[in-house]
Amino acid sequence: MIFSRVWAMPSRWTFDIKPIRELLGRYSVGGGWIDPFCGKSEIAQWRNDLNPKNDSANHHLEAIDFINLQDWPIVGAIFDPPYSLTQVSKSYNEIGLSFKGKENPTGGFPQVKDRIAALLPTDGICISFGWNTIGLGKGRGMEIVEIMDVCHGGNRNDTLVTVEKKL
Repeated sequence: MIFSRVWAMPSRWTFDIKPIRELLGRYSVGGGWIDPFCGKSEIAQWRNDLNPKNDSANHHLEAIDFINLQDWPIVGAIFDPPYSLTQVSKSYNEIGLSFKGKENPTGGFPQVKDRIAALLPTDGICISFGWNTIGLGKGRGMEIVEIMDVCHGGNRNDTLVTVEKKL
């Protein structure tokens, strides 16, 4: 397993952070990749973002509804959801939706992870982002191949990037 720690300025848009953008390039993210939380990124072939004003997305659905639309023929997946319940709530509020935190406090993320793992072929890659390195996990048949800790300095949380391969 590869582990690295780098410093970079933070950005709301994860893939605008230079070392993260470079990591995505090393794993040839693009055609055949899915991103259920794309934000403004157009790097994956199949993209979803809840915000209907987001022109980067092909779809504007809850992530679980998007990932269940079809049996996507993916080679890789990006898992970059909001990192906290506060961020999830803010995402909903920004587009005038009511966050159903009490009914679904994780925003359906475990189900999205289950579906991504089911769709990935053997040796398929999932790159997860957040404040932990849980990724999809061993229980879903994944093995960590790389972790990158992107330190943003000061009182900012690091961005942790977990690259996994399906066994």
